[in-house]
Amino acid sequence: MTYQSLVSFEYWTFIAQLLNFFLQMYLFKRFLFKPIQNIVRQRQELADNVMLEAEEAKASALKAQEEYEAHLKNARAEAGEITAKAIASANLLSDEIVLNAHKEAQKTLEKAEKTIELDKQKAMGEARKEISDMAVELASKLVQREISQLDNQALIDQFIDEYGKE
Repeated sequence: MTYQSLVSFEYWTFIAQLLNFFLQMYLFKRFLFKPIQNIVRQRQELADNVMLEAEEAKASALKAQEEYEAHLKNARAEAGEITAKAIASANLLSDEIVLNAHKEAQKTLEKAEKTIELDKQKAMGEARKEISDMAVELASKLVQREISQLDNQALIDQFIDEYGKE
């Protein structure tokens, strides 16, 4: 073996190696790179789908949150309205109760005034009866003694003044 045989250039070997290289490249491309590219593409599509679903879920969650906040706002507004109506109703009922109490008090006062008026009239009637009885008694005394018209009027006035003071 000579050293020159080791360094020599063989055209047929070079062409065979070159054909072998192109054949390997074709086989790698056909059986290795395309399936790997398909797998990578499928994984990319899967990742894109997951991201798209995540974005849709996020949008759905935001929409649900906005709806919840709107419902909560409406509920608060309705609660405020119900409270305002209840307060207005309570105030109305309170005013009605006070008005009824005033009416009842007025009726009681009128009834008391009527009772007082009746008692006053009754007392006046009794006083008149007593006055007339006394007047009859006075008249009988006057008849027993004869006095003039002026004396008679003076006695009656004196009698009325005395009983009017009592």
